[in-house]
Amino acid sequence: MTDALRTKLHPSRFPKMTPQLGAVMGFLLGEALTEPAISALSVTPDGHVIALPVGADGIEHAIYIGSVADLRANLRRLGMAAGLDDAQWAAFEGLVRERVGIALGGLEQS
Repeated sequence: MTDALRTKLHPSRFPKMTPQLGAVMGFLLGEALTEPAISALSVTPDGHVIALPVGADGIEHAIYIGSVADLRANLRRLGMAAGLDDAQWAAFEGLVRERVGIALGGLEQS
């Protein structure tokens, strides 16, 4: 991931971003941006996303993030709001697919 892409997607650029999406973005960017930070995201067979946060005491428990459709829509809107160019969008889409297992689709899709 390029520094330019990391800067464009960083939650500090989006003051109205929810803490939950900020935690997801921290996971995608490889940074602990929330407390607790997310150590893993998983998609369930019925189309939902759960997170495994790491607490200060090191105990992990699953937290419901939402449906795959909602997370996909939120990540797509974030990428559009960030003003990603085609190459940056492709890198972002690849990162989400690799780290979460969700396909965002191209910029031209809605």
